[in-house]
Amino acid sequence: MNVLRKAHTMMREWCLPGLVIVLLLTGGHLFADGPLVVKIRPFRENDIDFTKEYKVQLLDLVLSKTEATDGPFRIEVAGDEPIHQSRVMELIDQGELTVIATMTSREREEQLLPVRIPVYRGLWGHRIFIINREALETFAAVRTEEQLKALWAGQGHDWPDTKILKANGYNVVTSANYRGLFAMLQEKRFDYFPRAVNEPWREVEEEKARDLVVEPTLLVQYYAPAYFFVSKKNTKLADRLRRGFELALDDGSFVELFNTHWYIQDTLELAKIQERTIFRLENPLLPPETPLDRPELWYQP
Repeated sequence: MNVLRKAHTMMREWCLPGLVIVLLLTGGHLFADGPLVVKIRPFRENDIDFTKEYKVQLLDLVLSKTEATDGPFRIEVAGDEPIHQSRVMELIDQGELTVIATMTSREREEQLLPVRIPVYRGLWGHRIFIINREALETFAAVRTEEQLKALWAGQGHDWPDTKILKANGYNVVTSANYRGLFAMLQEKRFDYFPRAVNEPWREVEEEKARDLVVEPTLLVQYYAPAYFFVSKKNTKLADRLRRGFELALDDGSFVELFNTHWYIQDTLELAKIQERTIFRLENPLLPPETPLDRPELWYQP
């Protein structure tokens, strides 16, 4: 992200810590109410300056597309302690946070207001597995979906993925404790831990004492878009985000960010999606409004 970006008479300046974005507008547009404050939780893509995180840069990009018409904005980080996604969504509903980027489901779209442009272009619907090292031969022998269904997956108890896997006939063990799932896998309480393609290498490194590995040959795929969600009361922001996304699609800047961002490119290089056996699942949780009829929104290997 450019530290200082100018367009016509508009200037944005990033100020750290706290990811405070200060915008000064001159010449033609005055916004007496001050900047729009967008409160987010840290996305924790990696141990980096989070102004370089993909979702933060995308949120900035989308909001910047409507600065001239809707006014300046400021993105602030609210809190740093780990909390469940369900709690973050409650805080958004209560107005203490503004935006979350998370996987959609019917229940989530009933609770919050989605902006139905897939943040990761559906890439995170490609799931690969963390397994015990000693199970590599077992998984290398899997050739059919029935063979995979005979094994047990581990997932979070409130994750949409859990319901998707169960609806497709997969065996699933659940836990309310994300970190506890790695211990359960090591203890062989289940056989594999499906993760979005961006997640497993970092997690295996974090849990390296457990002798876990990323399974190299298999992948399950289903439509599982992550959207920006806001409070149902915040229709003005949802509309602004939607219009900003469409402008970023029209001028190519959204796809350009996706295609060039280091985090996406590192993920694709590690995942080697085209070299894996892919099992395609149905997602019964998708609301009918999911934009499956817009191929330009979706990643295609």
